[in-house]
Amino acid sequence: MTINKIKYRLGTILFIVFLSINSFSQLHIHSPYSQFGIGQLSLSNQVYYHSMGGIGYAISHPSYINTANPASNAALLPSSFIFEVGIESNSTILKTKSLSESTNYSSLNYFLFGFSISQRWKTSFGVLPFSKVGYSVSNTVSIENLGKTKHFYEGYGGINQCYWGNAYKISDNFSIGISAHYLFGTITKLRNTSFPDSLFVLTSQIDETKTISDFYFDYGIQYSVKLNNNYKLNFGLTVSNSTKINAKSNYLSKTFLYNSDQNIEYLTDTLDYSPTKKGTFLLPAKIGFGVALEKPRKWLVEADFDWQNWKKFKSFNVSDSLKNSYKIAIGGNFTPNYTSISSYWKRVNYRFGFRFLRSYLELRENNINEIGFSFGIGLPLRKSNTTLNFGFEVGNRGTINDELIQENFVNFKFGISLHNIWFFKTKYH
Repeated sequence: MTINKIKYRLGTILFIVFLSINSFSQLHIHSPYSQFGIGQLSLSNQVYYHSMGGIGYAISHPSYINTANPASNAALLPSSFIFEVGIESNSTILKTKSLSESTNYSSLNYFLFGFSISQRWKTSFGVLPFSKVGYSVSNTVSIENLGKTKHFYEGYGGINQCYWGNAYKISDNFSIGISAHYLFGTITKLRNTSFPDSLFVLTSQIDETKTISDFYFDYGIQYSVKLNNNYKLNFGLTVSNSTKINAKSNYLSKTFLYNSDQNIEYLTDTLDYSPTKKGTFLLPAKIGFGVALEKPRKWLVEADFDWQNWKKFKSFNVSDSLKNSYKIAIGGNFTPNYTSISSYWKRVNYRFGFRFLRSYLELRENNINEIGFSFGIGLPLRKSNTTLNFGFEVGNRGTINDELIQENFVNFKFGISLHNIWFFKTKYH
């Protein structure tokens, strides 16, 4: 490949990075539960793995980058270059025992690059979401001598991550890996208490913005055993240490009179103002492992489990009432005949999965759990190393018990995976 072509492709990569980072900053979701902790965690972003319930600790595939376990990158082929991009669309019905409301959003979900540095050292990098915040909740009660009292809560933003994963192949069946994640983003939260029946009682409001920018690391290993009749048994393990993430906080507490006819606020007093206060939040330790049985190029089934110590979570040295979380995921895929000439649909990869998440939230003695059923397909393009990936998931989060909210959601994901030969010398010009 000529120097000009290399410069062109690197320039294209940098352009995509710039556009994507700006697109990630515009993410929006609609979940009342995202007001707690650091928001709604993005558990599985890539279409290939998300379609199988979010498994990934024991998978290694030469045509797909796996951010769940950095050791899996060892499967990338020499001289190969992989580019992946995905978009996400979500439709959710929020309901209580008496009310319901529907919401939806669409956004760029991730982009990733991967290639071989040497026969044993493989690398990948990209941008993908880490957590999302988006909610708007109000509650009105009547208080004697004051009339109606309205409490309003709003939040938006989230945390994204620049990912860089490296894998080293120790032997044909054993690899190790390390990935660096640079977290960045802003979470804004607003709390407002007003008195609609009174013209003279002041409205109070708290605005708080936290901006995050720091690194954390995770580590992984994968080991495979060849069985009889071309079967393989794969094991995967990942760990990440408890890490203090640097952040800045802007805090403003004020009172004002509100003119509803003119939609104007008249500031009366600033109760507290703390601009650019430096601090940290503690990202707790996590461990995950998986076991997979496969017949290469034919089928695969895997079971994963992970656990994270959210009881240790702190934000600016303040503890929260979060619980330890865990996730169970089971999924797999199959391809009837990847070399079939007579039938295109026999070369299609079919995927399915299930996941159960015990989240870090417990509200009014109710665990806020999440369940999802997923399926998807990978459509290979003729005369190309490109695959179009489609993924669907239906599930629910939360409960309607004790005046809580249940979210019934449908996720649709679409991605493109391009597997190409990059750095090579051309024989003819």
